[in-house]
Amino acid sequence: MSVGEKINTKNRIVIEASRVSRYLGYPRKVPIWRLDFLLPRNCYIYRDSDNSDIALEIENMKGNSIVPALSAEEAERRLQSLIPSVEIYGEINRQ
Repeated sequence: MSVGEKINTKNRIVIEASRVSRYLGYPRKVPIWRLDFLLPRNCYIYRDSDNSDIALEIENMKGNSIVPALSAEEAERRLQSLIPSVEIYGEINRQ
């Protein structure tokens, strides 16, 4: 398990995805999902090799993410493994 990093979600935070080519390439393309979410002012983020392909943008305790996953449910589960205190709101849209 990775060590959590405490973040202040009032500040603007942008985390780029890495290793996205393993999802976007041949032979199988994995769908990309956009999730909008709310966060407490201070929370922990657990970034590791299993979720390094998730991109995040956070500001004023709100955020959005781009998550490669086979289903909307898997996308939500993967985002919650990255930020356990995340509260998803709105629709989860396929990109």
